[in-house]
Order: sequence, then C-alpha cells, then structure tokens
Amino acid sequence: MPALAEKAQVEFEALFQQNWERLNRLLYRLTGDYAEAEDLALEAFWRLWTRQPGSSESLTGWLYRVALNLGYNALRSRSRRQAYEWNAGQQALQENAPMDPASQAEASQERLRVQRVLSKLEPRQAQLLVLRSAGFSYREIAAVLEVSPASVGTLLVRAEKAFIEKDGEGRHAPG
Repeated sequence: MPALAEKAQVEFEALFQQNWERLNRLLYRLTGDYAEAEDLALEAFWRLWTRQPGSSESLTGWLYRVALNLGYNALRSRSRRQAYEWNAGQQALQENAPMDPASQAEASQERLRVQRVLSKLEPRQAQLLVLRSAGFSYREIAAVLEVSPASVGTLLVRAEKAFIEKDGEGRHAPG
C-alpha cells in the first residue's frame, strides 16, 4: 500500500511541475490578479489531490476545467462585491453629504422653532410628537406613555392640532 501512495504522490508532483506555471498564467489572464491566480491554482491542485477524478478522465483536462470554474466563480464574486460596495458607497455619500451653509442654517432654525413650539405644548402631547417623529409605532408609543394603543391615533391628531395652533406660522408638526 505505501508503494501505491508513493507512486500517486510522484505522479501528482510531476503533474504539478508540468502545469503550475501554465495554470497560473491562465488564471492570471482570467482574474488580472497574480495573488488570486496563485490561490486559485493552489485550490485546483488541492481539489485534484483530495478528490481524484475517475481514471477514465484526463487529469490535466480535469485540473484546467476545475481551475477555470474557480476563476469564473471568483470573477462573479468580485463583480457582486464591487456592486454592493459601490451601492453602499453611494448611499453613504448621499446620507452623509455635508449641507451647504444656507441649508445648515435653515435646518438649525427649523430645529429651534420645533423645540420652541414643543416647549409650549402639554408634556404628553410633546412626547407623542417626538416619539412618532422618531419612528415609534403606535404600540411602542402606547407602551412608553402607558396609554391604550387604540387611543394613540386620536391623541396624535390632537397633539398635531395643538402644535399648529402654538406654532403661529401654520406649519405642521414634526414627523
């Protein structure tokens, strides 16, 4: 048995020596990245070593077929990853884009106006409007304010009317 294992190892090493450079060059042409090409070539040889193909198959053909499949999979993964990264980058730029000074001043004035009007409301009405503008659901608002979930809608309508009355500028409540 050890003699068969030694023979298989010698044959594998010969196949490796005969095909390593060529397989690497092929994968480099496919991926454009030498380190990735080496990794993929090593993976192909590893698969050959651990999953010996059937004896009727050409080992060289099998090796190149596996290597090309690995290379194409790597390209598809890279393409998907680049698309995800591009989209995430675009979204981050849009969400974190600095405002021009005029917009910053306007936003600051709006924030002060809302805070001034909220301070004139009954505490529960102000809390309702702040919770709703923060994205809380009716059920969550009810739990925080210890009221019935069925009454949250009515309470919000009243709070919005009170906000508009106290505002004096005829603007809507936040949220």
